[in-house]
Amino acid sequence: MQTELSHERLDLYRVYLEVAGQCGDIISGAEQPIAVFDHLDRAMESIGVNFMQANVHAPDSAQRSAWLDVSIASAHECAASLDVCMAKSAINEDAYAACMGRLWRIRGMLLGLKRARVGQVREESASYGSPRFPFMELDMYRVSVESVRWTHGLLEKLAQRRRRRKLDESTTGTVLNIAEGHGRSSVADQNRFMKLAEEHAFQTLLSLDLMVARGEMTASRVVDGKAMQARIVSMLHAWCASNKKSNDHHG
Repeated sequence: MQTELSHERLDLYRVYLEVAGQCGDIISGAEQPIAVFDHLDRAMESIGVNFMQANVHAPDSAQRSAWLDVSIASAHECAASLDVCMAKSAINEDAYAACMGRLWRIRGMLLGLKRARVGQVREESASYGSPRFPFMELDMYRVSVESVRWTHGLLEKLAQRRRRRKLDESTTGTVLNIAEGHGRSSVADQNRFMKLAEEHAFQTLLSLDLMVARGEMTASRVVDGKAMQARIVSMLHAWCASNKKSNDHHG
């Protein structure tokens, strides 16, 4: 006898499976592996398992809210992963638009679940507007995505495989941590992820300097990349300070 679990009746779950399948096709069809694929795969699973966990808790429980917070932040990370894929020309525009549209709907439905206060956890609404996540409006996010694009061009000229991998991981990490941090509900969690983004930006800066020191690149070749990382670090530092100050003021 087949039993249908409560989350399987949600439209959210149907849309989730659709976009999970699409992202799986993107990963399996890629010509070469890049760091963001592992993040995309993990974050996509996180969306599903966390809203499944939320759905077994009472609507007004702290546990439900906590699971949904993680699921929402993971949806942000998936959206940012798609931006990284686009910056690296690892996805076409049609696939990007289709996946982003479904992730936008998922975010709206997850927010609807958070707003539910009576009865079993349920979907209330979905966001059908333009799929533009709030974190995408941040200058530090836009610069970090541009940094991925710039670095991707540099990586193709690097003979050293280890250096390519480290630069790929650090530039990707900056983008994804900004997105996930912005999706978290508590100031402590937000700043924790932004600090991780800052750490990745410093790692990128170090890698660029080491390439020059080891004769793999000229100093003039990495000037633009270093300038972008310096901007990102400055904006992240200012954002965390402002976020904490605002929280202390209202606390």
